[in-house]
Amino acid sequence: MSGEPTQAHLPKLLERGRIGDAVLIPALGVAQALALGVGAFATRDAFTALHGNGSPTLANLAVLVGAGLTAAGIEVLSRQRSEALGQSYALSLRHVLYDHLAGMDRREVAARRVGSLSLRFVGDLSAARGWFGRGVSRILTALVVLPAAALVLYLLNPLLAAVATPPILLSLLGMLALAIGLQDRHRSLRGQRASISIAMMERIAIAPDLDLLDRTDRELAALDDDGAVLRRNAVARISRVGLLRMLPQAGAAVAGAAMLWVSGRAGVAPGETAAGLAVLGILIIPLREFAEVWDQYCAWRVAREKALELLARPSARRHVVPQGHPVGLRLVGLPLGPRRIDAEIPPGALALITGPPGSGKSLLGQLIAGLDHAPHGTLLYDGQAAPLPRILHVGDRSIAIQGSLRRTLTLGIEPRPGRRDIERAARTFGLAPLMTRLDGLLGRVGEAARTASDSEALRLDLTRAALSRPDVMVIDAVRLWSDPEQAALLGHLRRLTDCTMLLIGPPAAAIACDVIIDLAEYPVAPSPDARALPS
Repeated sequence: MSGEPTQAHLPKLLERGRIGDAVLIPALGVAQALALGVGAFATRDAFTALHGNGSPTLANLAVLVGAGLTAAGIEVLSRQRSEALGQSYALSLRHVLYDHLAGMDRREVAARRVGSLSLRFVGDLSAARGWFGRGVSRILTALVVLPAAALVLYLLNPLLAAVATPPILLSLLGMLALAIGLQDRHRSLRGQRASISIAMMERIAIAPDLDLLDRTDRELAALDDDGAVLRRNAVARISRVGLLRMLPQAGAAVAGAAMLWVSGRAGVAPGETAAGLAVLGILIIPLREFAEVWDQYCAWRVAREKALELLARPSARRHVVPQGHPVGLRLVGLPLGPRRIDAEIPPGALALITGPPGSGKSLLGQLIAGLDHAPHGTLLYDGQAAPLPRILHVGDRSIAIQGSLRRTLTLGIEPRPGRRDIERAARTFGLAPLMTRLDGLLGRVGEAARTASDSEALRLDLTRAALSRPDVMVIDAVRLWSDPEQAALLGHLRRLTDCTMLLIGPPAAAIACDVIIDLAEYPVAPSPDARALPS
């Protein structure tokens, strides 16, 4: 690594241009409540006119219609800005998570299950979008609307306000009791969804192979069992949320009935009663939304825990500065399990790293390539630990993102070579049949080069390595040593690139190598540091 690991943090809500929406959305909620309040007073005036055997005035009707249209328009705008705010925060969180993953050690990322990591970018981001897009704004709006609606009800008729208060308070207490434990249900549900997602992602790619092993029925039975448990828990969660939403309605129904009963007994004017019922409806809106807000908050809390757990892992982005010439390497006390590696590789040399199975050859290659970092020891490039020179690592897993053949061959290369240079290099490494099959460089290559054969996938990586003109190249590919044209392929690489090249392979590959690092020759000694890298 070229930098010290840093502690990443979750993005803040009030940054990246989100302040405007964060202020506007609660303001829109207040404006909507005001419009509904104006409508409530207009309703009172209309009922008063009707009670006096008259008709509402045109001005009164205009206010009623205007208040309704205004409230509806504000609702549309509020939802638009809420979605924009939630999407903006989700984008920032996605950026932070991917940036952190990119800076982590390759072996640590590889140790994590792909399904679990992908859930960070799907379900957890949806939870973040829901909470910051709608939840936060609703809470802020409710903090203004609830006391304002209560004040309006009191100003309309203190007696009606006093009668409506006890049922509403009882419903709030019931909501509080039901809200306890909802986060645990979300945590359990997320774990079950993650388990199913991970299992499916592991099995989808090998489903035909599992079928050949006569395991399909067993896998389907396990999927059905997990799905049944997930369904029961999901229904239990949504039932609790439904009860949370129902309680304010129940409280409002009791409060409304009490207001009507008291109005009849105390002789409250019908207009005031109608307006009071309208305000009661306004009062219940944020109370009902509290149920959904709490559900969103619990989902976000669980997602936040997982995001912070990932962000707590060490991560440091690699700082690469191309040198434009072969770079010499010096390894001093580099920990590799119980061994300490000391070696020196001159600039432009062809070196071989070999050793018995499990000795750590591939791990040493990843350390040299900058994909991993050692807890101690020294690794110098032309006498410097940082920045990294331009290093190309070729492994058994093809680095290919679904896209055109041209994009695959020039991934990470700036400036991009011209079409003729790309075609010339591709033909040199034997990719002419693939180019013909794909109708040229614009033909599409699948994810991880799955649409190409293993031999073609190797040649894709080697062609890109030649085009990138690295300062150091590390080749750790078993598929290379099993290729009948390995000598010709390595010869093309040596001819087309001017770099220090490290091969990781069997002792038989030592022919014509300038430096040989045989890990079997390094003594095994107890590690003084418990953090030494595993072999």
